[in-house]
Amino acid sequence: MPSTHHLGAKSNKRRGKTISGSEPMKAEYDFSKAERGKFYRPDASFSFPIYLEAEVSNFLNKLAEQKQVDVQDLVNDWLRANMKLLQSIQ
Repeated sequence: MPSTHHLGAKSNKRRGKTISGSEPMKAEYDFSKAERGKFYRPDASFSFPIYLEAEVSNFLNKLAEQKQVDVQDLVNDWLRANMKLLQSIQ
């Protein structure tokens, strides 16, 4: 089944300006006014986005609705159960 997401696109939009893959980099950039670590947050955490196929997503959404839980909680519970199962057979 072909993917319908935009990750394979040849150009992206950023702040209203189209950026194509063929624009060359500048020969030199001025970082003299840059501030090291300005956006660094040691306590920040990153969650990986997970893209589900429509059939899987629909199934999980319906099941979560029936159980009156968030899809995120349902998926985490399933994954945790599978982790325990895999750890028990190793």
